[in-house]
Amino acid sequence: MQIIEVSVIGVRSSVLTLTRRESPLRFTFYPMIHIAEPAFYAAVRRQLRRCDLIVAEGVGGTRTGDHKVASQRPSSGRVVGSALTSSYELPARFQRSGLVQQDIDYEALGVPVRCPDMTDEEFTGGWNEVPLWQRAVLVAAAPLVGLHRLAFGSRRALAREMNLDDADWEGTFEGAESFEELSSLLGEQRDRLLLAELDRIHRERHAEPVTVAVVYGAAHVAPAVHGMRALHGYRVRDAEWLTVFGFEE
Repeated sequence: MQIIEVSVIGVRSSVLTLTRRESPLRFTFYPMIHIAEPAFYAAVRRQLRRCDLIVAEGVGGTRTGDHKVASQRPSSGRVVGSALTSSYELPARFQRSGLVQQDIDYEALGVPVRCPDMTDEEFTGGWNEVPLWQRAVLVAAAPLVGLHRLAFGSRRALAREMNLDDADWEGTFEGAESFEELSSLLGEQRDRLLLAELDRIHRERHAEPVTVAVVYGAAHVAPAVHGMRALHGYRVRDAEWLTVFGFEE
């Protein structure tokens, strides 16, 4: 199952629709790249407006029952998250090669949104358990990667390691074996939260003919797709390519 494809013409994301014969509920996964052409995010927004429910990625906020609300206070988790995302925020801020950072305003879509991702407190707690050397390496390296991409990063250079399919999803975090605790925090723990939310939605609404959009980073898609197949028999029945960015600069 191809999730992100890099070809001679550019980078594409595969929008995957999952269904099961026993119920009319469908899940549509939007594998996100956090830096892309504005047209990619515009295309995703248009499709999201036609959905009945959105499950969105996003660390932060506080949890009340099964729902999460934004926090107005600065948090160490938010500061750490900003440092980690600087690898793509810096080139996007200056629109390097005409690319921009992901900018979907979910509140403006008019569709209910759930965000099962980690709260500020959960992320900070997990981050504090990561060995100090792993934290230091990542916090130091991410801004340097961002500066390098800003200065020298062409579209082809950015795309070099974006190709992704479900055959190697367990290794999507570079150096996962050496950074086991960090990989668990950024990947596995958040994957479990996402899968738990999709399982909850299935149990609540499996008899309804609704479309649930899952808008998460591409690395989180394969674990969720395989998880829903194992739990409830959902399979990929349809796929549509959206262009993330082309190589004509």
